Amino acid sequence: MINSLRGRILSVLLVVLAALLPFLYLGISRIVQDGYAEGFVNSVRTYSGLVADELEASGEANFEARAEALLDGAMLSGQVVFAEVTDGTRTLRSKISPGLGPVPHSDDFEFGEHGDQTYYITHSFKHDERTLRVRMGFDERPTFERIQSAKRHVLLAITAFLAASIMIAIWLSALLARPLVSLQQAAQRIAAGQEHATLQSQSSLQEVRELNHHLERMRQRLVGANEQLRTEIREREASEHRRLQLERQLLHRERIASIGTLAGGMAHEFNNVMTPILLYSQLALEEVPPGSSLSDDLRRVIAAAHRARNLVSRILTFSRGMDTQQNSVFPLRAPVEEALALLRDIVPENVEIIWNVDDAAPTVSGDPSVVQQIVINLCTNAYQAMRLSGGRLTLRVSAAALPDAPDNVGALLEVSDTGHGIDPALLPHIFEPFFTTREVGEGTGLGLSVVHGLVDSLGGFITVDSVPGEGTTFKVYFPGAARVATELRSVARGA
Repeated sequence: MINSLRGRILSVLLVVLAALLPFLYLGISRIVQDGYAEGFVNSVRTYSGLVADELEASGEANFEARAEALLDGAMLSGQVVFAEVTDGTRTLRSKISPGLGPVPHSDDFEFGEHGDQTYYITHSFKHDERTLRVRMGFDERPTFERIQSAKRHVLLAITAFLAASIMIAIWLSALLARPLVSLQQAAQRIAAGQEHATLQSQSSLQEVRELNHHLERMRQRLVGANEQLRTEIREREASEHRRLQLERQLLHRERIASIGTLAGGMAHEFNNVMTPILLYSQLALEEVPPGSSLSDDLRRVIAAAHRARNLVSRILTFSRGMDTQQNSVFPLRAPVEEALALLRDIVPENVEIIWNVDDAAPTVSGDPSVVQQIVINLCTNAYQAMRLSGGRLTLRVSAAALPDAPDNVGALLEVSDTGHGIDPALLPHIFEPFFTTREVGEGTGLGLSVVHGLVDSLGGFITVDSVPGEGTTFKVYFPGAARVATELRSVARGA
């Protein structure tokens, strides 16, 4: 790339030189020729004028002898090739005049006129009341030779100038090409996405350094504006995402609240129906003979009534929002282990239970029985997803940053299974009351909705990750007891 740019700059400079040098040579040659010609003409005019003056000053007695001597002396000077004095009727010439061709009758007004290489000039003078003319011819060949020699010197000087100009053009093309190519490469990197690539070009030219400085300032301003714009876009996207989350949470809470109100009313009515059934069944069982078929039927009725009351209790728990919790500060490990002790007897043998706990997990504040119910409901869903194929049920307690407050550390309960997983299209609905994918009679659809309500009552947060065919992981975040105490103090001050 550098060589290409250098070649283009050098080509331009050479074209300019090639266009200017002929005019330069012709101009200098013309100046040299005019200078030599003017000097020649001035000298011959002066010399011929002096000869005319001397002839005019000669006496009458020896005029012809004096004239011949002057003309012979002029011929012997080497530059005069023709000399004569005439009055129109009689002509006196030098005896040593060389043989010349026809002599033109008119004088030369410019150097080289008539093409005979002889410059003819005539001067008039007075002698003895007569008007005489002295006509002389001067050899132009030495001057022509000097002009040709001067032109050769001019040509040599221009050739040397051309060589020096080419060297300077090569140096100048390199001087201009290197920083420009460096700026071009940096601009290409920036255009390709490397926004932080600096525009740096080392050059001895002040203009190039200033150009580099101004371009770098423009790049920095554009990068700063771009970063600011990206930050604003990210903040706006985060704000929009947060707004959508809050809208979904609000809609979910409103739906749960309305369904909870309905469920509470139905539970109360259902409990009123189940109480006499259970009471009269127990009275009837006391009156029938033990071991009879009627006794067995009554026990089944009583067992079904207890299951129905348990369902009513769960519905009431969901609708009341756990307002009757007994709050205390406790490590999360204790209620989880108590729930596992109850679960080990009902979990199928083909399901392996793995239990990990991090003793560094912070303590939480709330009702331990609520945590037990959360664990039992989540583990029940987990082992039921593996009751046919078997698998691993993993529980883990550790310290983790809360999703809604990354700077605060709370306790994390993870319940994972290797079951069939949950369809992604169903994930937004799993915490809705009475939503279930099980067959009729296998589930009520209250387990996860109750878990969601219990987690909310503890100020926690629950998430779910599931891959169909690989398993599901529920993560329950509990705020640390220190954070809960701080929030309670803040609420108390506000009150």
